[in-house]
Amino acid sequence: MPAAEPAAAEDKGRLVERYEELRRRALGGEPDGFRLGLAVLQRQGLAGWLRTWGELVTPAERPKSTVPVVSNTGVASDMVVAVLASMTLACATGARP
Repeated sequence: MPAAEPAAAEDKGRLVERYEELRRRALGGEPDGFRLGLAVLQRQGLAGWLRTWGELVTPAERPKSTVPVVSNTGVASDMVVAVLASMTLACATGARP
């Protein structure tokens, strides 16, 4: 049983880091909070967010893909998300340009 305790402490540390990163981005107005579970936190609260992150597979446990992935995204994808979000909000609120 003692062998599980360090792993649990390590998991708690990772959860704290993830939550603080989410908090920093959300309070900073960054549009990528959804990647860290902002919607889950808003809808299900902190307990739901913790449960969801606990159920996710960590990258070390994830099976290796045989298909090469080109990671050429970054700022451009964040800008696209921001534009699409503003368009959606404008349509939802009935705002006209």
